[in-house]
Amino acid sequence: MVKKVSKINSIHYLRGTAAALVVLYHLRGSMNDVYSQKDLGDLLFSFGAFGVDLFFIISGFIICYATNRNEKNLITNYIIRRFFRIYPLLIAGITFYYIFIFEGTDWFFYLRSLIPLGHNISEGSPFFGYNMLTPAWTLTYEIVFYGLFLIAIAISHKHRAVISVLLIAGLVFGIQYSQSGTVTLQGYNKNNFLEGSFLHAPLTILASPMFLDFIYGIVIYKIASLNIFDKSKTLNKVIFLICILIFGISALNIVACQIYGHGPLIWGMWSAYLVLSLVVIERLYTLKEIPVLNFFGDISYSLYLTHVIIIDAYHRNPNTFSFFQNNNGITKLVFLLLISVVVAYVTHQLIEKNAITLGKKLINRINNKRDMSLTQKA
Repeated sequence: MVKKVSKINSIHYLRGTAAALVVLYHLRGSMNDVYSQKDLGDLLFSFGAFGVDLFFIISGFIICYATNRNEKNLITNYIIRRFFRIYPLLIAGITFYYIFIFEGTDWFFYLRSLIPLGHNISEGSPFFGYNMLTPAWTLTYEIVFYGLFLIAIAISHKHRAVISVLLIAGLVFGIQYSQSGTVTLQGYNKNNFLEGSFLHAPLTILASPMFLDFIYGIVIYKIASLNIFDKSKTLNKVIFLICILIFGISALNIVACQIYGHGPLIWGMWSAYLVLSLVVIERLYTLKEIPVLNFFGDISYSLYLTHVIIIDAYHRNPNTFSFFQNNNGITKLVFLLLISVVVAYVTHQLIEKNAITLGKKLINRINNKRDMSLTQKA
């Protein structure tokens, strides 16, 4: 069993790295058409979008890990924790974007984004027309996954991992085959089922192969829980060397863009190798604390969700940033990155942490009331 600690460094570091790479991916245009290598930004940071698949895999792992203990009021506590972890910052970010940056008054798009649902489900997987706050398109998958995992917990806490895997795979493949007679594993597809029906959105979204990324994370959790890592020091050294090799090959393939694109057969699969190798290494040997990676891990959700506000604010109001009129390239990229990090840190402190604390207080209050009720009945 994976030892229960407050934080798994490998996962925390990967989460922070993924968020930073997604930001650099969105800033890559700052480096294009500036230097003699016209597509320098694309060459350096095009791979950064793989962080999305990495996030999904980490989520699959973490949800299994976080629900390892069968606590009282597990289902209620699970719902509260997930809500306060995701929605306060999501609502704040989208609302701020709508009021100060979004061009137009499309209330329906605003409300869909809060759910969150993409602007146009008919556009197909993986983006479904994007969210108003662009990076939040991924939260549609996250929240649906949380719901499916909740069903698995309700059926059997002990077998929640297996049930959730079967449930996800069954929905993805079952919906595709029943509606089209074929099955695809490609994250990019134009599947569009029962358009015009109230089942259009749920069926089309649930059929997306992007959900298979979460299965990778669940499987990695189960692998990391195996007892083979406690048997032999010699075996552990062999496993360690294999993991180093897997990590190196995977990272090289991703960074060199030898593989490119969202989905379980592309970035998803190679990201799974990264997560598996680092998690197993930490299972074997302690990973030391690295302050910079810790910091980015802490602010990863805020950085991922809010950085586009900074970027879009700049692009839509360039005169406000007069400093950049004669300063492009690396200067612009570093400055916008630093502003994004500062804003992420502030939102993490003011919104994320307070929301999580509020969720904990609500859980404690509910649990205390339940205990008092049981005591009175006894």
